Amino acid sequence: MNRKLKVFFSVSFIPLIYFIGLIKNENLFIENFYSNSLYIFISEKLRILNYWTDIPIGDLIYILMFLFIFYKIFQRAKSLRNLLIELGALLTIITILFYFLWGINYKRVSIKNKIVSNQEVDIVKLVDFTNQLIDKINKKHLDLFNLDSIIPIDNRSFEEIKNTSVSDFKNLNTLKLDSIQNFDYTYPSIKKSLFSSALTFMGFSGYINPFTGEANINTKIPKNSIPFVINHEIAHQLGTASEKDANFISYISLLNSSNQFHEFLALSYSLRVCLNELYINDRDSYSNSMKKINIGILNNYKQTQNFWSKYNGPIEVISKNIYDKFLKQNDLKNGIKNYGETISLILSYHNVK
Repeated sequence: MNRKLKVFFSVSFIPLIYFIGLIKNENLFIENFYSNSLYIFISEKLRILNYWTDIPIGDLIYILMFLFIFYKIFQRAKSLRNLLIELGALLTIITILFYFLWGINYKRVSIKNKIVSNQEVDIVKLVDFTNQLIDKINKKHLDLFNLDSIIPIDNRSFEEIKNTSVSDFKNLNTLKLDSIQNFDYTYPSIKKSLFSSALTFMGFSGYINPFTGEANINTKIPKNSIPFVINHEIAHQLGTASEKDANFISYISLLNSSNQFHEFLALSYSLRVCLNELYINDRDSYSNSMKKINIGILNNYKQTQNFWSKYNGPIEVISKNIYDKFLKQNDLKNGIKNYGETISLILSYHNVK
């Protein structure tokens, strides 16, 4: 790339970000012509390139990119101007690729605007729904593990969990939930991330690589969390950018799974979401609900909480603050809190009115 072109790309970064910011959220044009058309083609072709190997190609690309940037910094250390031009040009090219290959999905119509009739959570109905969930999960827990004190454990291999998750999305496709999303998932590309230890300290369970279409999973997290994370990342692969929407799709994919343990995990997730909402809005109902839950289920919640509490620190705070600002830049006004705003979607899905 000649110098004039480098300068052009370098000075184009700020106007590019400004232009992307002008694109309206909940955009029907993006929904119809990108997310449900062009992106489906792009994502499938990206996965064709790497689904056949268990090696996370995107992680290797990130390592090479880091080494390249480090080399450029070392090489151009005596010429700050040239260094800034080259890094600026690289940043602009990466940004263009990011939004073209995946990121513009942030502007698509959210699931909330497709299925949620009332965003206000009625606490009385939430308490009733929570009690129904407790009855269901307690029964499912006993069916699977025989004793209410046993902590649920997933003894399957990563490959077995991955294959079940792919089947989960085939089940969703047969339900024809077109008002939510096209669930046709071909060429599954789900990998163990090379950065699992780093992701744990940063507080993340997995991520989609927008440049390769791979779902990269943090394998250091508690085993029971892996199915939900895999299904969450598959939702991202299928064009769902919003974390809230990806959580919801992961939930309904697990709930409709032919695997009983995946169904149990769906119930566990929705119960935890409901309990969090009750804790904020109705402490008495929260306390009463907690008393009804099998001890093994509660201990599983505690195990997961204790795992993440070990890694609380400045790295997690910094990384999540950066990600929070990134989400807000892409019109998710609540930023990282978007992860926990699934309750209205779950209640609407179950017709709790």
